[in-house]
Parts: sequence; C-alpha cells; structure tokens
Amino acid sequence: MQTVRIGTRGSKLALYQAYRVKEELEAYFSDIVFEIVIIKTKGDIILDVPLSKIGDKGLFTKELEVAMFNNEIDMAVHSLKDLPTSFPQGACLGAVLKRGDVRDALISSNNRKIADLTSNDVIATSSLRRKAQLLKINKDFKIVEIRGNVNTRIRKMEEGFCDVMIMAAAGLQRLEMSQYISELIDPEKMIPACSQGAIAIEIRENDSFIENVLSKINDNETLTATNAERAFLKTLEGGCQIPVGSYTKINGNEFTITGFISNIDGSDFLRESASSSVDKAIETSVQLAKKLYNAGGKEILDTIREMNLQQPAQKKALQDKIIISTRPVESGDTLPELLQKHGAKVFSLPMIEILPAQPTHAELELIKNLQHFDWLFFTSKNGVINFFKQLSDINGSTALPASLKIAAIGAKTTIELDYYGYAPDFVSEGNTSEDLLNEYYSKINPVNQHILLALGNLADNILMDRLSKENDVKRINVYQTVKPQMADEKIMQAIQHQYYDLIVFTSPSTFINFSSFYGKENLADLKAACIGVTTNKALSEKGVTPLVIAKKSTAEGLCDEIISYFNK
Repeated sequence: MQTVRIGTRGSKLALYQAYRVKEELEAYFSDIVFEIVIIKTKGDIILDVPLSKIGDKGLFTKELEVAMFNNEIDMAVHSLKDLPTSFPQGACLGAVLKRGDVRDALISSNNRKIADLTSNDVIATSSLRRKAQLLKINKDFKIVEIRGNVNTRIRKMEEGFCDVMIMAAAGLQRLEMSQYISELIDPEKMIPACSQGAIAIEIRENDSFIENVLSKINDNETLTATNAERAFLKTLEGGCQIPVGSYTKINGNEFTITGFISNIDGSDFLRESASSSVDKAIETSVQLAKKLYNAGGKEILDTIREMNLQQPAQKKALQDKIIISTRPVESGDTLPELLQKHGAKVFSLPMIEILPAQPTHAELELIKNLQHFDWLFFTSKNGVINFFKQLSDINGSTALPASLKIAAIGAKTTIELDYYGYAPDFVSEGNTSEDLLNEYYSKINPVNQHILLALGNLADNILMDRLSKENDVKRINVYQTVKPQMADEKIMQAIQHQYYDLIVFTSPSTFINFSSFYGKENLADLKAACIGVTTNKALSEKGVTPLVIAKKSTAEGLCDEIISYFNK
C-alpha cells in the first residue's frame, strides 16, 4: 500500500488538526496509509518572547516547509492564519477543511463578559490585533502578553497572572475545552484574524497525486472566504507585527468582507465593509484594503514600522569573543543564540549525540499502560521530546491519562511539556535530581504512589533509590547519550593553538568525551566554562580549573556568568 506522510507541529492542537485531516482522507482512501510526522518549528521553541518581537507568521511554518521540500513529508497541516500570505517557491495551498468558529473567545473563571471588564482587570492576549481592539473599547484596559499552550495559559490565569484571557474559539473547541469560554465575542465587536478557524494543507507545487487526493476533502466555500481574507491581509502587508483583521460572509452568491487596520493602542482605528458577488470576492477584498490604506492606513503602517526599527548598534558584552560549545546541535538549544545575541562568535564542537532509545518489551508495556501510574517524572527536555515520540509511535497520539500527574525539573523541561499541551503539576526550581527530590518531598510527601521515570540512559539512580522507599517506581530510558565518532579537526587545532576565548561544557559527558579526543596532557591549559556542580567536579578530577562556573544550571545562568567574567 502507498504511504502518504502528513507533517505537523507537535502541540496538542496541531495534532488534533493533523489527525482530523488524516481521518477525513481515510474515509475516501482505504488503499492509502496516512502517517503523521511531527516536526518542531521556531515559534514553538521561543515561548517567552512576544510574537510581535520575534518575526512574522513563518515562525510556525518554515521547518514544515523544509521537511516537505526534503521529501520527509508529503503535505503540511497548519492553522491557515499562521501561513504567510505568499508561499515559498515550489509550495502552494492544497486544500482547506470546512471552517470552524471564526470568533475570538473570552476566557475567565467566573463567567465574565467583555462588557463586565473594567480598567482594574488584567487581560492577557498574545495578539496585537486583539490588543488594539480592546484598547479601542477602553483605553485604560490593562493588557499583558501571554505565550504558551492553552493549558499553560489557563494555569497562569488561575494562578493570578491575569483576570481574563482572549484566544481563538476554534482552538478551545477542538481541544474540548469550551467550558472555559465565558463569551464568544461577536465579530462586529472584535474582528477576527484573517483566516481564523480554518485548517490548511500545504503541498509541493505540481504534485498531481497529492492534489487529487486532497481535492476530496477541500471545502470550496471556506477556500473562497479565506482566499479573500488573505488577499486583504497581503495588500496591507499585515502580519503578527500589525493590528489588522477581517472576516467574511457568504450568503448564496453575495459576498461581504469587513476589515480593519489600527495603530497598536487603538486610538487610530480604520474599519470598512464591502460587498460583491462571490466571483469577485478577491477583487473586492483587495479594493477594500487599498481604500483603508489610502484613508490613513499607510501612515499607520509607517508609524508601526518606525517603532519596530532597531536602535543603533552598541558594543556588545561578548563582542568578537570566540566561544566553543560542546553541546549537541539540536532544535531549541538557546545557549548559542544567547551568546551570539551578546556579540560572541560561537562554534559548535558537539561532544555528545542524543538519540532516541529503542524501548524494550517491558518498557513498551509500561507506556501502553500509563493509566496505572499516579506520577510521571521528567528531568530534561530530551526526556520529554523522546517520551512523547515513543508515545505517539506506540499509541498513535500524545494524549496522557487525565489522572496522571507530571513532575519536572526546571523551566526548559516545563516549556517542552507545554509544547505537547501539558502543564506539570510540580516543577522544581533547582536543576538537579537532588533539588527535585528535596522540593518534591517538602510539598508532596508521596507514599504508595505509582511513579514512572522517563530518563536518558546515562541518568543515575538518585530518583529511583529515594522514591522507591515508599512507592512503586518504574524507569524507562527514552533516549541515549552517545559519544560522537569524530571531532572537527579544525576546531580541535584552534583549541590547541589557543585561538579561542572560552570552551563551554554543559555536562560531565561533554567534557569526558572531549578529553578522549583532545588528550589528557593538554587539559590543564583549557579556558573552560561549565554549568553546575556536577560538571565542575568532572573537570576538577582531571586537573582543570574552570574560568567560569554557572551559579544557575541553565543556559541563561551560564551566559550571564560568561558575560560577568569578560566584564571584569
């Protein structure tokens, strides 16, 4: 049988959309195997920065497109509103499913409505479009930026980060979380994002087989409406950095579009509607956008672009410092980006490789029977990534039993869990197993619990030994840390000739493997930085005294210490 690979982000909502495409296709093609392939995108990795600060909509699509062009997938499923209005050369829109709810939703824990909100309420949203329209309603509203998955946002609200939130209704409905919606906001009151509520499938151009397959599930009315909205957006050059939106109605052969453009605080707000026959939908939408542009939209766009211009470059703390990173090259590694942000030239010399582990028969049975566990423990983002990969391969989804609680070490592990749609029930502030145990026992005091540890092959037994005293504990190794077969000769020579400023070690394994390539006799001359007590101990045992030791065992903590060292 022929296999067709469906690419998707790995978040819970993205997987819902991909599986819905899969199910609709399977209803038509019993002779084709449709396979889900999960790919991480930049927008998923950066969860602590406002969308308007880190780029445009390609944040959520680029890696999927690369995978498609590399023939790793045959199609990519997106929320259509995340797709840039122009496709990269060689790609096109293959189909859209019947549209879901286009409206925004107000989320609250006490059934609040927009009309109930006052200037004392804190409103969270990740959208400049929503922010501008809220400030038009009440210029004194307190609005804060919020990122992360739906579960994490709701947890933040319940913990007091904000009083209410605004999100797309369709996402909550698809996740079966409509109980959190206290108001579905009339589009007349808050104009939605262009193409909101629509699921899109991107394909390679001239792929006639995939085009024919997708023609069975394409919804023509949704395609007409969203093509018009995207034409409106493209004409205004809109994106995550500009408050702009539109919505359309089709009634028989009558087409109507309402659109707006605004400055960020909603004080300069332009809104218009236009109607025509359906066959002139795109033309009408473009004309409406041009009308808004000529009526003051150009000045709004120019002002926003001017605000987004970078300040004149200043000398950076690590300007031209040559720093060598021994971490594995992997998606989501923030250390090189942090160092480069401060002016460093970063060269990668990976001294470990992270590979998925092949589960044993016993481990497979544990993963298949997660409902028997009370707690699931993660100590690293690699544990999360590879656990959910195994879970998806085995069960066909990344869904966890509702009763299963999650414990995790640190912010990076928490962010990775958020990507899959889960907020941990317990997070340790420290970054070691000892920290996790001390904080966990001080708050939870577990007895007679069934606990599953999702770890790497080199992880010690500290968690197992302590937790097993009062509980039934099982361990699965979801990834392997292995030594690379070779080291980059040019970088090794640069180290030998002292043509660098610092070499960074972030685990004992990175240092031990480096030592085997470099030779023990030259180690004492290393200009080393290390992360945390355990890595420092490994260096000290070989006679290496690090120039930099991070007080906080995180990429941010290490970067701060490196800056501090060079500023002395």
